[in-house]
Amino acid sequence: MANTRTVIEILNSSRQKIAEVKNPYPLTQKGMILRYSHELSDYGQCTFRVSTKDPILSTQGDILIPHQYHIRIKRGTTVVWQGAIVDNKTRNRNYVEVNGAEYEFYLDKKRINQNTTAPTSWDGGTDTGWKNYRNFETGTMSTAVTSIMNQTIAGYGAQHILGGMTLGTIENPDYPNYFLDSADFKLSGAWSFTADVALQFDYHSVKYVLQAFGAYTNADFEITKDLVFNFKKFIGNNRQYDVIFQYGTFGNIVDYDVPRLGKRMTNDLMGIAVDDNGNVLHVSERDSTSINTYGLMEDSTAYTDVKNENILRARLNEELRFIKTPDDSVVNIVLNEKSYPLGQYGIGDIVTVKIKDHVIDFNQPRRIVGITVNLHNTGREMVTIQTNKPREGQYGAA
Repeated sequence: MANTRTVIEILNSSRQKIAEVKNPYPLTQKGMILRYSHELSDYGQCTFRVSTKDPILSTQGDILIPHQYHIRIKRGTTVVWQGAIVDNKTRNRNYVEVNGAEYEFYLDKKRINQNTTAPTSWDGGTDTGWKNYRNFETGTMSTAVTSIMNQTIAGYGAQHILGGMTLGTIENPDYPNYFLDSADFKLSGAWSFTADVALQFDYHSVKYVLQAFGAYTNADFEITKDLVFNFKKFIGNNRQYDVIFQYGTFGNIVDYDVPRLGKRMTNDLMGIAVDDNGNVLHVSERDSTSINTYGLMEDSTAYTDVKNENILRARLNEELRFIKTPDDSVVNIVLNEKSYPLGQYGIGDIVTVKIKDHVIDFNQPRRIVGITVNLHNTGREMVTIQTNKPREGQYGAA
């Protein structure tokens, strides 16, 4: 991780540069001046401080107002982070703290549109309660995502930064392996909404719905630096054989955290939901290997936006994969300057993490779900990577 110069730019609402923060006020007594992050299917954040006496504030005025001004971080000539100013958490006689969020943040500030006509499943007679929901009962997942995002762009309008967003790649995922039709025959192939595969949401945000779609279909979404929205079966690359993070004398990991979280464990999870006719749905998913190894640990959870057993089963499987063993936890690693340079790995990539440190012996493919960069006033960078266990079927993702 060479000391490539990092630049913090302040942008106007058209994302045009109006100033450069040349001397950030320290975040810590140890000289950290900038922190920025990226998250998979979510928004990353950044934090820096500007001295109240900084010349840019006297020449440009108050250009740190949330939602009116934006941030672009360049590492050399490469844009590594971009988003809106969302907070000034501290403004005192010494500095103004600037807190930014990537543009996925705004997907959590826009509600999805509700139904304009009664869905096929509606059985309420002349009651118009269906207007309080958004049902997905026909069409493909890619059609649903396209519809939601076009409505989001139109709803924000030209005055909002996301009013200029465009749609890029919108892929249609496949059914998960455990989806069944009403006759208990396995569903396969590209995702299509039917009576057996339907979703209903009320006044949820666009981000909530997209993340739910991702959980049900194992898909990912992003907004690029050019404000292009993508919804893909898999964001990232399979790098587990050529990007290896290793702890040891000649390794590139300087610190790590490999927790074992047994208190939250469940290996038999009962899901409860209610369909459109008021029938209570019960589905149980269990992991026999975990039960045989650790003993039975049961739990139950209820969902308001799940209306059929396939979606309920998908929700349970997504949750169970993180809680069925003590080791199914987030693994964080801190890299040293021997590591791969930023840009050689990215969000969504599958890499290998090897840690051999006395009793701790860890060697697994992991998926990068978060990257945080801390910049020191000397130009040195400290990179922390957050990883999850890849979903089933993602080990060979291209």
